[in-house]
Amino acid sequence: MKTKLFYLIILFPLCFFAQENDSIMLKERYERMKSRKIAFISDKVYLTPKQAEAFWPLYNLYTSKKRDVYMRNKKNYKKYQLNKSLMDNDELGLTIDEFLKLDQEELDIKVEYVKKFTEIITNKQLIELYDAEESFKKDLLRRIKKGSDKGILNEKKEEKKDIKKKKKR
Repeated sequence: MKTKLFYLIILFPLCFFAQENDSIMLKERYERMKSRKIAFISDKVYLTPKQAEAFWPLYNLYTSKKRDVYMRNKKNYKKYQLNKSLMDNDELGLTIDEFLKLDQEELDIKVEYVKKFTEIITNKQLIELYDAEESFKKDLLRRIKKGSDKGILNEKKEEKKDIKKKKKR
């Protein structure tokens, strides 16, 4: 019994450490993905130094607001998935209203920021921005589907492959 208790006392804190470590790795991975996205967009949308100085802080705020809405929508959807069999018609109606409210909020953010972006960049650059975002998303999904974006080690292998491909050209 003492041995079991000893192992429990030793191993229990390790569970928390592992969860904390996973959380840190996810944050690091998200930051790397964000950096990749910025580099990808910078490569596709040619900004003058003056434009870039004004654009990037605004773009970061825009993506932050969109992400906030996305996370609330995701949370709402999870809540719906867990409780849908227990929900009555009125509760389902409220859930639909919440989904629509969040969709409208996302649209309002896009409309607001189109106005702000066009004060800094041209309409052509704005279209290039949307194209670059869509291309980045498709590329990211392709990499995930292919299995090359599942972890830090695989990510480094993918970067090495990209470097080798560039050297061969």
